[in-house]
Amino acid sequence: MKFSHSLQFNAVPEWKNHYVAYDSLKRFIFEKEKARVDAANQPQDTESTNRLQEQDDLDEVFLKLLDEQLHRVIDFYDTKQAELSFRLERLADQSATCPDDAASPQSVRHAFRNTIEIEEIEKPSRSSLTVPDTLHERRSFESRLSTQTSREFVEHLVDMRAELVSLYVAYSELESFVELNKSALDKILKKYDKVLNRDVRQTFMQTQVLPSYPFLAETMKHLHHQIARTERIYAEIFCDGRKRAAQAQMRIHLREQLTYGRNTVWKDMVSQERQQHAAHVVQVAHSSPRVWRVPYTSYNVDTKLVRQMVCLIMAILLFAILASVHLFDSTPQNHCFALLVLAAVLWATEAVPLYATGFLIPVLIVPLDIMRQDDGSSMPAPDAAKHVFESMFSSTIVMLLGGFALAGALSKYGIAKAFASHVLSKAGTRPRWVLLTTMFVSLFLSMWISNVATPVLCFSLVGPILRTLADNSPVAPCLLLGIALASCIGGMTSPISSPQNIITLQYMQPSPGWGIWFAVALPISILSTFATWALLLLVYMPDRACAHLNTIKPVKDRVSTQQAIVMLVTIATIALWCAEDSMKNIFGSTGIIAAIPLFIFFGSGLLTKDDLHAFLWSVVILAQGGMALGAAVTSSGLLETIALHIKTTIQHFPTIAILAIFSLLILVVSTFVSHTVAALIIVPIVQEVGKNLPVPHANLLVMGAGLACSAGMGLPVSGYPNMSAIMLENEKGHQYLTTKDFVVAGVPVSILVCVLIFTLGYGLMSLAGY
Repeated sequence: MKFSHSLQFNAVPEWKNHYVAYDSLKRFIFEKEKARVDAANQPQDTESTNRLQEQDDLDEVFLKLLDEQLHRVIDFYDTKQAELSFRLERLADQSATCPDDAASPQSVRHAFRNTIEIEEIEKPSRSSLTVPDTLHERRSFESRLSTQTSREFVEHLVDMRAELVSLYVAYSELESFVELNKSALDKILKKYDKVLNRDVRQTFMQTQVLPSYPFLAETMKHLHHQIARTERIYAEIFCDGRKRAAQAQMRIHLREQLTYGRNTVWKDMVSQERQQHAAHVVQVAHSSPRVWRVPYTSYNVDTKLVRQMVCLIMAILLFAILASVHLFDSTPQNHCFALLVLAAVLWATEAVPLYATGFLIPVLIVPLDIMRQDDGSSMPAPDAAKHVFESMFSSTIVMLLGGFALAGALSKYGIAKAFASHVLSKAGTRPRWVLLTTMFVSLFLSMWISNVATPVLCFSLVGPILRTLADNSPVAPCLLLGIALASCIGGMTSPISSPQNIITLQYMQPSPGWGIWFAVALPISILSTFATWALLLLVYMPDRACAHLNTIKPVKDRVSTQQAIVMLVTIATIALWCAEDSMKNIFGSTGIIAAIPLFIFFGSGLLTKDDLHAFLWSVVILAQGGMALGAAVTSSGLLETIALHIKTTIQHFPTIAILAIFSLLILVVSTFVSHTVAALIIVPIVQEVGKNLPVPHANLLVMGAGLACSAGMGLPVSGYPNMSAIMLENEKGHQYLTTKDFVVAGVPVSILVCVLIFTLGYGLMSLAGY
């Protein structure tokens, strides 16, 4: 949660005009930041020189604004503290005396205690009670007073308790008021120094803020004393001197405080999706949605829902027809082919969510009697169900979760952001070099925190540049498209850089290991990134639109113990993955190694249950559904049958031509559907074809096909980086990118990357022995 949100939610509504105007001060800082960038892009004439001269007085202007905010906080605190002290002293005096009571004029405390004693004497034994004891324990203090107590006396006690609770809440809110404003002043000074490259935070905090009365240690000590005094008075009167009971009763009335904390990148993605959904809801609420009127009725239906229903019905009809037509030699193969087409259509049209189809696949496999035993006989339903679920949880899934954990920890503790900000801070201000540096940072981060998470992090890093650009500047779409396309390319750089790579590894026997993967993927990725950079410069010409961009400020926080542990665990995990072949007798598979960071991060509390909930479980379920489908296609014999038919057509082609055919096929599917779905559907077929060639090249074709999955980037729906980029909007609610941007830049890049895969990639994989 951002601090501005924490301040907004935790502030006392009645006091909102007395807090530090954090958002206003932040807007002031960003305005001055934009003015500085604009000045740098103006010719160095007299006017611009004067403008730069005005920047020298910026500290004085900002500190004057901050001083006004500080005095507003001090004045309110002094007034409120005096008011609460007066109320507490008055209440303390009232607790020592009591208005005359017709039954027994005595002090409040003794009257209440005597009443308790009388109640205990007159209370019947436990065996004679007809109601649970808890009802007596929960009775209010008014109900325990003697029947001789006057109404005036009871009302006096009720008023005293209400006043004590009100005082306790007010003092607690005043304590929160001091802490929130102290944090607000410190954070806004930190932001000012970072954004505008100043150094006033330490001096202002030490000379102005901390010596002020509300922020003195003695003041906070006095505030705690007053809170404790209120608790003591309440305990003596209403809880028979039990202070803990008094605290428990009064704390019920406190508002829940929202804490400021760092998010993992997965939480940021969930938040981004929710914001996009909320924006869509608001847009629909304020505009006329496209509807379709049901013939001969007055019912209107959303056209999107109609399209989904039509696609779903067509998919079901197609499934029913294919399941009843004998296209293959055996019934299990016919049923499996019908299921394969059903899943492909549902994934392609998104008639239901992708992960929902993942749930549907195992539901249909067993009733359709698709699974077969080694001798070709039908597998009993219990055995089939067991086999399906075993295929859905494998080393591949644990490796996917391990990658999520590494990405979550690296982002939560600011390690990835610190690295990226330090690199980007060295890029200068020329748009072309900033673009190139940003793209290579995206490429590198995708290797370790996946290309699903990298765009979210990099988009936040270039925020200082985007907010200082002119409206409709071509630099913004150029920069964002560079991040998205570089992240797509980065999806092929390492085994954990994308879900499709993890799926590809499952079909490579033996596993290539990280060394071979790097040797093949990195040259292709680096050349592709340079080519993409050149194309973006040609299309958008950012240097003409803006000579100088705002600089990215590096994160200068000291390395914490948590950061050191996260880096150590990450490096150790990657080292074990790279040494997989030599460690196979110890760990057995990469999934066991992936479980190490999962245990350490969650076991030590570095990652919490909330962080686990924020994982992309939709991707996990999609992958599990694809694995179940792969098991069914293999067990039924359909995969071998399809592979043999394809083999008879292409077996006389050179291996490079076969790789080119499959690469182009996957490129089309991944562009219009998604990278992960393309891998789930086509990679198993590619493996079987490669195994049945006259000279088997299964690993070469599978790895090439897996790399080609990341090449599809010509549409906003082509992959997670593109989908993240298309959702970004400026401060006015206008999208930075359109479908045209992806078509103009993404399609040529996709074709180029695909060509590199079946030319350069073929050569590198051949050298690796594939």
